[in-house]
Amino acid sequence: MGKLIILAAVLFAALQYIGEPEAQLNTQQPEQAPKPTRQSPVEMRVNQSPKLAVSPARKPAPMIMNFRCDGRQYCGQMTSRAEAEYFLQHCPDTRMDGDDDGIPCENDTRF
Repeated sequence: MGKLIILAAVLFAALQYIGEPEAQLNTQQPEQAPKPTRQSPVEMRVNQSPKLAVSPARKPAPMIMNFRCDGRQYCGQMTSRAEAEYFLQHCPDTRMDGDDDGIPCENDTRF
């Protein structure tokens, strides 16, 4: 019984030691900073221009929409929120906006 406990302790210590060298290697190597590159004044102005804030909750709709009214009416038949918005605005007899607030498929978790 005593040998089994000693063997388990040695095995545990060996497993702990095996995991340590990897952690030490990762912490001992200094991180290299990216080298600065020369930019023209035009590039500097472009890179410093303010970024437009995009809401993380909704993705922007694609610029070119190749959607057409083809008789689909329900959220389960749509492949994207942009497609559902197009159908709601342009197609007759859609059933995707139950509360009539202009936002289709609000409860659909796919989008």
